[in-house]
Amino acid sequence: MTAEAPLECPCPPTGALDVLGKKWALCVVTLLGRHGPLRFGPIQRSLPRVSPATLTATLRALEKERCVGREALPGPRGAPVTYHLTPRGEELYRTLEPFASWLRRG
Repeated sequence: MTAEAPLECPCPPTGALDVLGKKWALCVVTLLGRHGPLRFGPIQRSLPRVSPATLTATLRALEKERCVGREALPGPRGAPVTYHLTPRGEELYRTLEPFASWLRRG
């Protein structure tokens, strides 16, 4: 009798998967993937049910996972910031877009 090798999960959990499991992360990635860089206000207006605090937390979590980048526009301190998908975020968007389309079809 031979001992069987332990089974390994084919998709080990990562921080990015934890972030994408959050309610608004898929929406933010899809929004930035479709429309390109956006400021906080337009993102929030596109997601009217999300609170500013929740949107901020979602953007920060996506930044931490290197899916979203932020860039301060030239100007005085406290100048507006734009958010954009990083190359990792672009790849994620291309992967998730079929899923997002499926969700929209209901």
